[in-house]
Amino acid sequence: MTALLTLLPVFGLIVVGVVLRRVGPLDDGGWRAVEQLTYWLLLPALLVLKLGGTDLSAYAIGPMVAAMAGAVLIVTSVLVAIRRLTGIGNPAYTSVIQGAIRQNTYIGIACVGVLYGHDGEALAAVGIAAVIPLVNALSVWFLTRMIGDTPASLGAVAKAMARNPIIIACLLGILLNVTGIGLHPLISEGLDLLARGALALGLLAVGAGLRVRAVREQWGALLLSNAMKLVVVPGLTLALAVPLGLTGTPLAVAVLFNALPSSASSYVFARNLGGDAELMAAILSTQVILSAISIPVFLSVL
Repeated sequence: MTALLTLLPVFGLIVVGVVLRRVGPLDDGGWRAVEQLTYWLLLPALLVLKLGGTDLSAYAIGPMVAAMAGAVLIVTSVLVAIRRLTGIGNPAYTSVIQGAIRQNTYIGIACVGVLYGHDGEALAAVGIAAVIPLVNALSVWFLTRMIGDTPASLGAVAKAMARNPIIIACLLGILLNVTGIGLHPLISEGLDLLARGALALGLLAVGAGLRVRAVREQWGALLLSNAMKLVVVPGLTLALAVPLGLTGTPLAVAVLFNALPSSASSYVFARNLGGDAELMAAILSTQVILSAISIPVFLSVL
């Protein structure tokens, strides 16, 4: 209950986004502009600030990354193994996989910021740097393999990664951190001003993007993706993290991050690469709603 009450402001902003989309001054084009501004500028500024300007040497980064990435890879392997048994068509199954392995960074950083402060945000940025390139590569590969004639080449996947502003920001922040260059105070102040708007606008955009009416058909695929993402992936993360010696805030952030609902960019991938975009919208919408329950449950266990 304490975790749920603590996270109420985060999910409250998502609800505000739902209301604003219905009664506010922005149409769909306006909300897309908000999403693009947040995705291309504000969130990258936040990631560079947290990764480049925080001393992470006191934390067990290696076990945290191993647990998070390991859980994603195990679930991906399971979904590949059972695909034929499910009877779900290839386009729909790509949406199932994306829904099961991707993470909504806006919700994640907002939650850890409320719960664990500056260090939690920095650790979440480490999680983003570790997992986002992996899940993006897997998503591109499965979409092109299961829908197209041949899977994307390594060059095509690398090209897609090179254009991703989140990955670029993570690499820049890590480079500034490990080289000891850090961030000049004036640059930090500028990035901080940009970063302050990232989470509020990101959460409002998440709410504005909810499409509850999309939940109509393909219940089996919907339930499979949601169960994997909201229960199995965070459960596996916890199961892997404890033997690795992960404790405290890094353990909590690792589990919380992998318990997040899937990223809204999953819908863009599905729409542009031939996946089942309607099912993807249904998965995204239901996961955001259900995560308001599942995330506090996992936090209470921790």
